[in-house]
Formats: sequence, C-alpha cells, structure tokens
Amino acid sequence: MGELIELGTGEGGIGLLSAVISLGALGIYALTQGNGENDDDDSSPGGGLMQPVA
Repeated sequence: MGELIELGTGEGGIGLLSAVISLGALGIYALTQGNGENDDDDSSPGGGLMQPVA
C-alpha cells in the first residue's frame, strides 16, 4: 500500500546535540543585540504608524 520513509539516521544523540548548540547560539545572539530604540517612526517627518487620530 505504501512505503515507510525514516527521516532519522539512527544517531539521535548527534541531532539532539546539534539542536542544543543551535538553540544556545540563537539565545546568545538575541541577548547581545542592541535595543534599537524603535519609536515607530514618529520622530521623523511625514509621520509613522502611531499618529494621533484627528
């Protein structure tokens, strides 16, 4: 009727270790990023997203 396709290689430990390392790198990257001071472009001429309702 159908075929069973196994996506894993049988080496579960290596995949888990790779996922943990990638998650750690992403966490470090997120923590070291600057704040950015996003004010929704209200400070520039022409307005932005947060304009008062007239």
